[in-house]
Amino acid sequence: MHKTSYDRMNWFKNNYISGKKVLKILDVGSLDTSETNYNYKSIFNNPNWSYTGLDCEEGYNVDIVVEDIYNWHEIKSESYDVIISGQLFEHLEFFWLTMAEIERVLKPGGFCCIIAPSEGPKHGVSDTDCYRFCKDGMATLAKYADFEILHVSTNKEGKPWCDSCLVARKPKSNVKGVTDLEIRMGNLENKVDVILDSLKGK
Repeated sequence: MHKTSYDRMNWFKNNYISGKKVLKILDVGSLDTSETNYNYKSIFNNPNWSYTGLDCEEGYNVDIVVEDIYNWHEIKSESYDVIISGQLFEHLEFFWLTMAEIERVLKPGGFCCIIAPSEGPKHGVSDTDCYRFCKDGMATLAKYADFEILHVSTNKEGKPWCDSCLVARKPKSNVKGVTDLEIRMGNLENKVDVILDSLKGK
């Protein structure tokens, strides 16, 4: 976690949700490997708010460990008022599948904030550092999930990462009659299609 990302998430909190009395907040990719306790949790330290950290491995600042970062069967649909994620999407091979899970788990009318670098060197504890996101890429994430775009920007002054930030809202009206199982099956089918296409290319 770097300071410009932390500051941007704090900006999101102050400008979009600070007046909300009761909120359930999910932080996707919350694992803190810095050993400095420098993560987003402190930003959302409000007695009326519930902060939950989600990741695919156990560790500091992780409350829910999911088996598959692309299919969170551990979480019910429309469970959270706010979903945040920072410095994760560049490491996701199939980031659109994670975005589909954000759409599923977020309540109608809920907010999401995603921060990811547009520049910067290869990084991370693993070799998986796949993407950089410009403003158009962030806007496309919202369009993919049928979210309303509230804000999109790239901080060109925040070297070396020059983070891009998306703030979006899930529409209050959503399609009824679709079960959790049907949504998860659809996500799994998308994942299988991607894997099959990758195998065909070898």
